[in-house]
Amino acid sequence: MLFNSYEFMLLFLPIFLAAYFLIRTKIKDHKKKESLLNILMIIGSLIFYGLFDIKNTAILCMSIFLNINVINCIRLKKNAKVWMIAGVAINIAMLLFFKYSVVYAGMFFPVAISFYTFNQISYIVDYYRGEIKEYDLMDYLIYILFFPKILQGPLMGYQAFTDGLKKAYEESVDWEKLMRGLLLLSMGLFKKVILADTFAKAVEYGFSAIPNLGRMEAILTAVFYSFMLYFDFSGYCDIAASICMMMGFELSLNFNSPYKAVDIDDFWDRWHITLTKFFTKYVYIPLGGSRKGQFRTYLNIFFVFLLSGIWHGGGSTFVVWGIMHGVLSIITRMIKTGKKTSENCKESGIATICKRICGTLFTFVYVTAAWVFFRAESISDALLLFKRMFVGGIRPFYSTFSDGFNLDELWYVIKVTPLMKFGFAWDICLWLFLIAGGVMIFFGKNAVEYSKKCKINLGTTVLTAVLLVWSIISFSGVSTFLYMNF
Repeated sequence: MLFNSYEFMLLFLPIFLAAYFLIRTKIKDHKKKESLLNILMIIGSLIFYGLFDIKNTAILCMSIFLNINVINCIRLKKNAKVWMIAGVAINIAMLLFFKYSVVYAGMFFPVAISFYTFNQISYIVDYYRGEIKEYDLMDYLIYILFFPKILQGPLMGYQAFTDGLKKAYEESVDWEKLMRGLLLLSMGLFKKVILADTFAKAVEYGFSAIPNLGRMEAILTAVFYSFMLYFDFSGYCDIAASICMMMGFELSLNFNSPYKAVDIDDFWDRWHITLTKFFTKYVYIPLGGSRKGQFRTYLNIFFVFLLSGIWHGGGSTFVVWGIMHGVLSIITRMIKTGKKTSENCKESGIATICKRICGTLFTFVYVTAAWVFFRAESISDALLLFKRMFVGGIRPFYSTFSDGFNLDELWYVIKVTPLMKFGFAWDICLWLFLIAGGVMIFFGKNAVEYSKKCKINLGTTVLTAVLLVWSIISFSGVSTFLYMNF
């Protein structure tokens, strides 16, 4: 089941929340209430995930069964380290098997296996290290299955997740949080359904017709994909956080205006934040982190980004994407390490602002260039797209490229341009989307923070209703969230 579907928005979520609030408000006995809520979480999450495909559910259950047995072996204390290593190896082997089976054998790829596998690894390692207070089967199942985060994260640690959920169980229902959650939900749906999916139409055409693209079409194909990824992942994170906010529970922040980053390190502190923390805790630090000299530090950084590329996909394009991020991260660290500014040498305010603007623009352009490899079918396709940016010539857009912005809601834009040709009118809509997307990305507030701090009044209520209705009536072309494919 997808967040951006009628089944979820009009059936599953209302029924789940109604049952959740009914139990929280009507059951007074704390133990009974916690047990019922735990059962609701597990059953609801299994229904949510199970509606994708029976094969997906079977593989998820197999993963859980294997990991429960590994955890029980670790609990016996005998050869605990061996079992921990074996558990990590089993999870990685399963993940690699399915990733590379898709690439080389054309097998199906289980939904969300990358995310729930990393959660399994996190639990096994943390339990072995003693970072988990006690083993509880119900809590473990909820941690793995919890439907707002199973598809694309965030990759929260078990203890923080469980403690937060238990705290929400104990507190009285906060109806203001419900309203704030609905506001955040509406913004997340709008990002996904109206913005990301609209940009996706032009992106799909662009990457399928690279040899025929003009110069501007090639450039916009890359930019639109960068925007599409932003609004797709941001929209998912907002929806996941909104569901938890309505429940009185706070998910870890996973997305924080990453295209405002001033360098690549700042970008990874803002994009998929919990994935960065996961690799730092379970890969970078065990490899030695920055404790074993500069060369070893650079090697560790490079390996982490290479691993991140492989995690995202089994093709060579993902490896190139990881290498690009790794190389720039190393160069950035070298610059920061070698930079020695005198305390008496202070930059002026204008110089600082210019430096930040240039840093943000460079980071966005570089990240967008790396996204081209992320999306392209092959390295040669990616290189051809870059070539078309310089030799494609300047000409009007193909109608197929701009037709994706042919939304019923923009009828008025066409109406006020009666002297324009129909195709050119949709070009205007294309540029309007580009400008609106750019303003939201580079100047807009983080949606989660906005929903927490804004005043709940008639204006926000109307905004919530408009965005929700607009998004829901646009569900006809339902599409998956991109990170589900990783």
